[in-house]
Amino acid sequence: MDINIQFDESMSDSTATYLPDSGSKSIRQYERLERLDRSHAHSLVRSCHVNPDAINASRLLAGHSLWQTLVTSLPLLVADFFTLWFLLYGTTAIVERICGISTWLVTSDSALLASMLLLPIAQLAGLYPAMGMIPAVEFRQLVRSVAIALCIFAGIEILQDQAQWPYFVAATAMTFCLCMPLMPTSRFVARAAARRCRWWGAPVLVYADSASIGGALFRRLSSSQERGLRPVAVMLDANKYWKAASDLEQQGVPAIPVDGILDYALRNKATWILVANPKATADESTWSDNDTVNAMLHAIPNRVLLSSTNGFDFGMWDRTHTIGTSCGLLLAGSRYCSSTLTMKRFLDFSITALGCLLISPLLIAIAIAIRLSSPGPVFYCQKRVGRGGHSFRAWKFRTMVVNADRVLEHYLQTHPALLREWRETHKLKRDPRVTWIGRFLRTTSLDELPQLWNVLRGEMSLVGPRPLVDSPNYDATYIRDYPREFAVYKSVRPGLTGMWQVTCRNNGVYEMRIYWDMYYVRNWSLWLDLYIILRTVRTVLFREGSA
Repeated sequence: MDINIQFDESMSDSTATYLPDSGSKSIRQYERLERLDRSHAHSLVRSCHVNPDAINASRLLAGHSLWQTLVTSLPLLVADFFTLWFLLYGTTAIVERICGISTWLVTSDSALLASMLLLPIAQLAGLYPAMGMIPAVEFRQLVRSVAIALCIFAGIEILQDQAQWPYFVAATAMTFCLCMPLMPTSRFVARAAARRCRWWGAPVLVYADSASIGGALFRRLSSSQERGLRPVAVMLDANKYWKAASDLEQQGVPAIPVDGILDYALRNKATWILVANPKATADESTWSDNDTVNAMLHAIPNRVLLSSTNGFDFGMWDRTHTIGTSCGLLLAGSRYCSSTLTMKRFLDFSITALGCLLISPLLIAIAIAIRLSSPGPVFYCQKRVGRGGHSFRAWKFRTMVVNADRVLEHYLQTHPALLREWRETHKLKRDPRVTWIGRFLRTTSLDELPQLWNVLRGEMSLVGPRPLVDSPNYDATYIRDYPREFAVYKSVRPGLTGMWQVTCRNNGVYEMRIYWDMYYVRNWSLWLDLYIILRTVRTVLFREGSA
């Protein structure tokens, strides 16, 4: 059946539709629909624009996308399988010895079954290949998948030998606790090894409204290729390409006009496209005003419209949802209900109390080293702004000489270059006030350990925004120049660790700290807290971002 393209003179080209030759009617037929359905019909017909070249390219790119998905999933699949098998087989042996059981109740075959169960469950959770997935979301999905697989495993074993049910419950619980830190670690190692291979991940194109946004997004993707997306070029509209292409090329960012997307995508096997259009509104196209270009963009199998670039904010926990024939986003947001806040407080208290008992010898050793390093007290307290704007005393191990504020003031007056650094970051990479033991404590973040007392008292949380100092020399910028952000900060408890500490820490300008505070409050959940706690361990061990 032949296809005709008909236009209504009263509408723009974007309302083109495709109707059969027999009994073809004007697009005015949509006027008989309800307004919601009419708008959806116009959107559908625009998306279904036919371009023979785009159809052929779409078929080829879909094949490439399938292959990229398979090979990128393989290292993660192997890491998940063997990590769970090893942990389940090992922990059950330990529990057997503790319980005094001489026989191996859990054999290699039963451990193999549980490991195999994990794979389809993780696939349904979107963990293979998890390209571009936020680590906190990946952590949640991974923990949920492991929990389901272990529950099925425990149920099968208990049905076979009901007399030994305490043993199976204990072994499953121990395995689950070990999986929480070790499963993400094994995935991190697998990604770090695989990212060096050319077959890892998928090439991605960036379609940007401006060269500056496209270049920044390209560089950000380049620095995190272990997540599976490898940027190959930035696409710009023709009029912007000729103005900005040379500048991007000098920055090491390939740039192409959007008209050449199909050839470039096929040549580089680019199966992903990220759309960054900060000027798009509800009445404007988020792709292009050219239907032919739109058809070529739709030939890319995986298309992502970035939320923060079109004036609408999507959170990491938001998801697609369908209401009738309309598809949209279910904005979950942060759930600050009494039950989740009570659970957060319970986790803060229990983890902190247990941690204090385990690290008490370390605390004593640090106190002795501080007393031997320089005269003065072991602990240092400073007034910080807490929840509701109430001040509290935050405790730390003393890492500076006595009268440190006077030393800093004199030092900044005699070193103008360092004064500029202080104004930008409120930090000095080579701070003259810090003692030799204090420098070690700061790079390892051990100086923050006394704030566990603040967590026990309920003045702080394990995870949250970094506590502010209401002082002209420290956080006056936050309080004075960002009143709306400061109001958001006061709505939660400050944290011992947080998004800023595990991302940029001492790297980047001071505004990045404010950005990450707002990001945490917007996307808060217990899953994000657990992820940050585990991520802090890696940050401390590898001294990431330490001064």
